[in-house]
Amino acid sequence: MKKIIISLLIIISIVSLYAQNSIEPEGKTVYNFLERMSLKRIITSDEFLKPLLRKDIGKYLNTISINASALSKVEKEELAWYLSEYTAEVFNKSNIQPELNNSLFTNSNNRFRVFYYSDTLFNVSFAPVIKAEYKSFSGNSYLKKGWGFNLHGSIGENFGFRLDFSDNSADKNESYINNFSAKQGEVYRYNKSGTVDFSNTNGSMVYSNNWLTIGALKENYQLGSGERSQLILSSKAPSFASFFMKIKPADWLSIYSMHGWLLSNVVDSALSYATNFNNRIRQVEREKYVALHAVQIKPFSNLSFSLGESIVYSDKNIYWGYFIPFLFYRSVDHMFTFGKGDSGNNGSLFFDMSHYPIKNLKYYFTLYIDELSLTNLLKGETDRNQLGFTGGISIYEPMIENLKINVEYTRILPWVYSNWIPAQTYTNAGYLMGHYIGQNADQIFVQADYLLMRGLEFKLWSEYIRKGGTSDISNQYTPPGENFLYGSRRNELNIGLGASYEIIHDAFVKAEWQYSNITDEDKTRTPEWMLGSKHSFSFGVYYGM
Repeated sequence: MKKIIISLLIIISIVSLYAQNSIEPEGKTVYNFLERMSLKRIITSDEFLKPLLRKDIGKYLNTISINASALSKVEKEELAWYLSEYTAEVFNKSNIQPELNNSLFTNSNNRFRVFYYSDTLFNVSFAPVIKAEYKSFSGNSYLKKGWGFNLHGSIGENFGFRLDFSDNSADKNESYINNFSAKQGEVYRYNKSGTVDFSNTNGSMVYSNNWLTIGALKENYQLGSGERSQLILSSKAPSFASFFMKIKPADWLSIYSMHGWLLSNVVDSALSYATNFNNRIRQVEREKYVALHAVQIKPFSNLSFSLGESIVYSDKNIYWGYFIPFLFYRSVDHMFTFGKGDSGNNGSLFFDMSHYPIKNLKYYFTLYIDELSLTNLLKGETDRNQLGFTGGISIYEPMIENLKINVEYTRILPWVYSNWIPAQTYTNAGYLMGHYIGQNADQIFVQADYLLMRGLEFKLWSEYIRKGGTSDISNQYTPPGENFLYGSRRNELNIGLGASYEIIHDAFVKAEWQYSNITDEDKTRTPEWMLGSKHSFSFGVYYGM
């Protein structure tokens, strides 16, 4: 196997392609491979923010290839697999003039493309997206299907672009199941036939050099540590359009800034109006935005600290002060509140830490502060301290090669993510942008991942979630505060077993079984058909998703 990798490196090193600066979506399997290599201390990845640029992934793969002797047999096969996918990003030979390379219906490097083109300035790849998934829940079965396309490419050495689109349909119960899971929420259109339709469109255009990445993105962010979900930004909510910037002036310092345009789902009755078509009402929603910035410091190669803040604001035009990454947003927000009554915005602070104390071991911690009063805390009063935290540990190869185990606990106190102004909750299109369990809840999550062979992965996982109720929003601002898990209780136990095999690049066969046991004292919160002991099964084939 070592000779095969060396030969592959020699062949790839003379390929005359330019590295792509396009975004690589956070769901790609290469991220799992990079996480394993981080645990082995072969690379130091930027685990605070996903997605990454393809060229950054190429740099990590290049470092791994240099240290290939430290990999297991399966890991070497995985490395060869990803080197064939990120050829141009790993070995960017800008001093060699690329040959004209255009082809239709190619199947080179274990990759199917409808169209691929590359020359000295420009390259682009176009491929279809296909999904067919059979799902069964408590004896009821249905077919979930989708189609679409994706493309990515670059112009010159600094500009990259990406687009993916899919149109999907599923049973209406899919929307209820997704509401109570880590899976991404969708904006559904309900049909009379009992099905739902939804579409996904993500994309970006990015300029990047050695120290700056800047661009317009509509992507799923993952910000902060967490295996099951993230407190700061997770992929639970649908993606939103944003302006993004990352400044990396030194290897130990990164500065992040993002401004996004959200869907408030709050109708502005003053701006809504009747039309001439059957007197139908044109509904206009309240404007809603999110701004976020953070600084990441790596004092040592195995230790990372990140500190930042976010602000959700609405009912006004875009405030350009939130585009300046070096301002303190909380202080800026005071301009909207001092002397103006209830004109403020919904701000939060967050802290994230990850540490690799020894090889094959990582522990991490995220703290999300929605509201904190140090004065009251010193007095022993905790009712106005609204925060959430996640702590976890990852272990790789505990006496079993290619096995990764993760244990994680999350607790979110009452009223985190909420706000008395409906257009300023920490949501997009009605879904939380943070951890999917929401306020007044906790979760313990355990997962084991085993890579049996190249592309064939098994997952065994379990989670237990406790969630309390939600009282009138006025109680959020009226002392004393509510105790953790107050109100009607919802308990949920899930156990899952899944297998996934990547046949060619981006072509998967997946199967999953899940057992769930749910009880809920609030009869309006969980559909009755989801309560009690249930079994579900899914089997699907996917390309490009």
